[in-house]
Amino acid sequence: MQRSKPIKWALLLGALGLLARAQDKVSVLTIDDAVALALKANLQLQSTVLDVDRAREGTAALKTTRLPQFQIYALGGETLRPIDFTIPKGALGSYPATGPIPAQSSSITTAQQFSGFIFGQASQPLSQQWKIRLALISSRISEDLARERLRRERQDTAQSVRALYYQIAQTQTQIESAEAMEKYLVELQADTDRKLAQLTVLKGDSLAVRARLSQQRYQLANLRDAGKTQKESLNRLLGRDLETEFSVEVQPLAGAAEIDLAAAHDIALRERPEIAEARLQTKKAETEVRRQRAEYIPDISASFTYASFPNVSFAPQNVLNAGFLLQWQPFDWGQKRHKTQALRDVTKQSTLAERDTAQQILLDVNTKFRALAEARMLLDTSALAQEAQREKLREMTNQYREKTALLSDVLQQEGAAVQADSEYQSAVAAFWKAKANFDRALGRE
Repeated sequence: MQRSKPIKWALLLGALGLLARAQDKVSVLTIDDAVALALKANLQLQSTVLDVDRAREGTAALKTTRLPQFQIYALGGETLRPIDFTIPKGALGSYPATGPIPAQSSSITTAQQFSGFIFGQASQPLSQQWKIRLALISSRISEDLARERLRRERQDTAQSVRALYYQIAQTQTQIESAEAMEKYLVELQADTDRKLAQLTVLKGDSLAVRARLSQQRYQLANLRDAGKTQKESLNRLLGRDLETEFSVEVQPLAGAAEIDLAAAHDIALRERPEIAEARLQTKKAETEVRRQRAEYIPDISASFTYASFPNVSFAPQNVLNAGFLLQWQPFDWGQKRHKTQALRDVTKQSTLAERDTAQQILLDVNTKFRALAEARMLLDTSALAQEAQREKLREMTNQYREKTALLSDVLQQEGAAVQADSEYQSAVAAFWKAKANFDRALGRE
């Protein structure tokens, strides 16, 4: 027996060392770190960032239309059969000094050989510069809309992270509470078994305690599984491996002084991306009206053209031309006018949508504010009820040990304490959910 004690101490110290190393590996993830990591590595956010980059590249591509445009067209090949044609006598005119040209009908036959045609053109847009400018304004507005959508996606992601983080913290607290209740029931079972051996309690009482302990262990296993699922979901939002282990911090409850409705309205109207998106949509609709009206302007370009007919003996080898190119549709039967009027209607709709969006945001803030205040009141009430039921359970347990209370009364009070704990944890979850929803209503990341 003396030799076994050092071995036991060595095993105990080794187990403690392993436990300490295991705890070191499980890092504590703060809510600020979780949000920052999600905003950096979330896969859906990365996809939305690419939308912004794509809009930016579209604007850069549109800018190039302001510069000279070059086109080259080349055709080469060999005819499948000879080309025969006749120039009639005098087709080129008849003159007193020479007579008809040609003097007699001439037959021309082209040989079957390789020939080609080359056409090149360089044109500088002139009157189109105004249309291009309006198109660039519209494209930059599309860029801003993409950025606002990214900002909205970031806020939604941050809200999802916070809500899930709070759920994990709640589940973690529930697990700790369930473990404490399990420990209490283990002690109560040991005390009941001891009294059963002394024939001071009935066997049914002992079985009732065992059944309650088994039920508590099942609930504890259920909570642990739910916690694992929640952590895997948070890891997905954070853009990392699902099996990454971490623990969370239990957040202190926000004070009532942190909530101010008047300031919340100002913050929401300033930070919510929906407002900026509605304004940009109105601005874009106005720009589209201007672009449609610009269609009345003719397209005039400075043009330089080069044409060549290599290996074609009867055609000029090189033709050069410099001048202006005009493209215009003077009559369209009112098409441009109808399109312009339709776009004006879109502009009016965008203006109405902007005003309605502001009203919706204020309504959302008011609703979330009231829900948060109600959740806080429910949390305070549940905390008092939980404290009262726990104190009753402690008093009832002491009375049972002093043989002044029945085991059935203890189990009944234990059930009431568990119910109070459950209601308190639900109230905590409701509070943090309301807090996350209120932060999202304010447009916070």
